[in-house]
Amino acid sequence: METKRILVATELDELSDKVTEFAISVAKQLNTSEIVLLNVIKPVHSQTFSATGDAMLSDGQSIDRFNAQLMRKHQTLVENAANKFSTDKVKIKPYVRFNDSKTDLNGYIEYFDAGLVLFGSRDEDNFLNQIFGIDSEKIVRKVDYPVIILKEETNCSMIRDILVAIDVNEKDQGGLNDIAQFADLSESRMHLLHVVINGETSPDESIEKLNMLAKEFELSNYTINVVNNNNLEDGIKGFVRKNNPDMIAVQSQGKGKIRKLIFGSSTQGIIKEVDKPVFVSMIS
Repeated sequence: METKRILVATELDELSDKVTEFAISVAKQLNTSEIVLLNVIKPVHSQTFSATGDAMLSDGQSIDRFNAQLMRKHQTLVENAANKFSTDKVKIKPYVRFNDSKTDLNGYIEYFDAGLVLFGSRDEDNFLNQIFGIDSEKIVRKVDYPVIILKEETNCSMIRDILVAIDVNEKDQGGLNDIAQFADLSESRMHLLHVVINGETSPDESIEKLNMLAKEFELSNYTINVVNNNNLEDGIKGFVRKNNPDMIAVQSQGKGKIRKLIFGSSTQGIIKEVDKPVFVSMIS
């Protein structure tokens, strides 16, 4: 995982400000000196609304003028945010781009040569957030790079301890590469955790598999943890309450195939309740 730059997807709201502030903290830990603050806005095409709410077609020149005004407005807002949060050690560069999709960030990540993406995820599923908010699940499905997700209630602090939720019964653990590199760069300890559910594996077998993974990925600063519980969510929440890690890390296959540790009924509740930043690593 290269961290030459960090990309922050901003919606120019309080949650985005929180994400930007946290990105600065992460950048300092990773010795990264540049953050790309990117605001993606959807352009107006051929339809607008009158004062009465009736839809009507607009001519091309009117659409162009409206989009130009929209771009200037957002450029000013993003520049103000960049100036507000930039520090002597971490510079924030503002960008605004038109795109019909706010969730397809791969092209921007590659263009700006970023190695990590941060964005905010809202709990509410109301009409306005469907239009203007960032759909975190869609981003995770589409993005091929590591991401850090913050919710509005997320408790942010310097990252020193990372809970890494692992299903030892999964064959492909390739996402551990990026998690391990992030932990090394941030000088954090990884707490490898497997939740044994309904006796699917014995605690001893789970410990052995976690040790094998640690050896395979040449981990150096880690602990091995196995807990028994009736479900994944309660097992992870119990560990978080007892040990209070600074971040939770999970793996995703992306591209429409999300593992049960990602955005399922269990993990969505975990992300909401534990109030921790969530690091999502993509399995190649």
